[in-house]
Amino acid sequence: MSSIPPPTPPNQPPYNDPNAWRAQRQAMKAQRYAMRAQARMQRAQMKAQIRAMRRGSITGPVLLLALGLVFLLAQTGKTSWWMVATWYGRWWPVVLIGAGLILLAEWAYDHQMNPDASQRGRRSLGGGVVFLLILMAFFGVATWAGTRIYEHNLGEGLFNKDLGAWDHMGDEHDEDASLSSVMPKAEGLIVRNPHGDVTVTGASTDGQVHVSAHKQAWSWKDSDADDKVRRLEPLFTDNGSSLVLSVDSVEGGQDDLTVQMPAGTSLTIEAGRGDISVTGLRAAVKLTQNHGDVSLEDITGSVDAHIQDDDASVQAHAIHGALLIEGRSGDVNLSDVTGDVNLQGDFFGTTHLERVNGVVRFDSSRTQFAATRLDGELEIERGELQGSELLGPLTLNSINKDISLDRVAGSVKIYNRGKGDITISNAPPLAPITIDNERGSVNVGVPDAAGFVLSVQAKHGDVENDFDVPVEGSDSMHTAMQTVGHGGPAVTISTQGDVVVRKSAQAPLPAVPPAPAALAAPPAPKAPKLTAPKPPAAPKMPKVPPSQTF
Repeated sequence: MSSIPPPTPPNQPPYNDPNAWRAQRQAMKAQRYAMRAQARMQRAQMKAQIRAMRRGSITGPVLLLALGLVFLLAQTGKTSWWMVATWYGRWWPVVLIGAGLILLAEWAYDHQMNPDASQRGRRSLGGGVVFLLILMAFFGVATWAGTRIYEHNLGEGLFNKDLGAWDHMGDEHDEDASLSSVMPKAEGLIVRNPHGDVTVTGASTDGQVHVSAHKQAWSWKDSDADDKVRRLEPLFTDNGSSLVLSVDSVEGGQDDLTVQMPAGTSLTIEAGRGDISVTGLRAAVKLTQNHGDVSLEDITGSVDAHIQDDDASVQAHAIHGALLIEGRSGDVNLSDVTGDVNLQGDFFGTTHLERVNGVVRFDSSRTQFAATRLDGELEIERGELQGSELLGPLTLNSINKDISLDRVAGSVKIYNRGKGDITISNAPPLAPITIDNERGSVNVGVPDAAGFVLSVQAKHGDVENDFDVPVEGSDSMHTAMQTVGHGGPAVTISTQGDVVVRKSAQAPLPAVPPAPAALAAPPAPKAPKLTAPKPPAAPKMPKVPPSQTF
């Protein structure tokens, strides 16, 4: 029995059959391959399912729209490329913050719409959007570094704001020139200078226009520079109604003009890039400025200024006539204007006005202001408006602005959208006051002996007054309504915040505005005391010696 081998287990090849063992190994290998293929198919199916559940983000389209809008504004001249570069170099991290906020908002929206994580999927940024964000960050850092180097180290030694950056390639060549022309009677002067400063004075007393030109050209070749300087020569022409002084537009060149003209001749300036200065004219002035500062002083006549530069500084002093400034500019400083002042457009700096004997109007996208006269000062910034010695009717519509008006005479009507505090002191005689402030405190001072009808509504705020008017209401709304004294103009206040109505002692505004202080003339020198010289004494005759005999 012990010599008989044990039986072969079922489904096993015989021990001595190599073909059977080989077949079994091949079957096991094929089974492993099949299992691997099945695992690959499962992974591919899971990836396809994840891709199907994945949704793209709107970050990329929003970035492209924003870039396209900025490029369109710069290309159409609504803003300058230098402004775009300067702004982006400072604020480029806002791009990354905006992209993150968009992704966060999308994540919150997805969780709100589908709380089940297995069915929600996820948002994703494409490789192109990631590359665009990296490129914009790199460009922002480079722009910031370039603008800092320009502003703090090189200044106008590298670039001149009168020309573009690429116009300064090469060596600088200068040349001065002068010319004159008789000013025809009953005609005006038109100055056209695409690149360069324009300085005009009414100092000519011989009936002629005298011009001094400082020509500058940049080029690597002397012959090319000489040709540019030659083409920059100013030229006089007569179009039948005006004498025209013009300079050709030369790439890589500019011409600074100093003009002396008769004071009684009207003036029109059409400037591209460069500062404008006008002084001492007794006629109307019109100017168009695309890039540069504007200075106007001692002008008797109307002034129309069209500015298209967000960084431009506009100054006008001692203007005897209507003044209009429209377009886009930075800081505006006006004083001693006898005539209406009208500011229309967008002003990106501080607007400061002093002593305007005429109607004052300020109309921008965020502030609309009007007053009959300004004896004191008025300053308007993005989030603040301050004024003193104003004659109404005064109207003001603003957005998110703190308002402070002192010694205001005449009716007042203010509407402030958004958030801001309002403080007003009224000068006698009291006129109707209407204040509608969406959110913020209101503080109104009225003459202590005035009679008026008070109506106050304060949401979520307290009401205080110096006229013993009872306050009613609950925590969400307080009201104060009563006739004070013998009645009179209505004082109506509505706001979401605290209200104070106080007594104030203000002197009334004069009927005629005070004249601007004139410069005192230097005292005349005393005439020297002259005395007639004494007549010379007659010479003494010499004594005649006695006669001698030799």
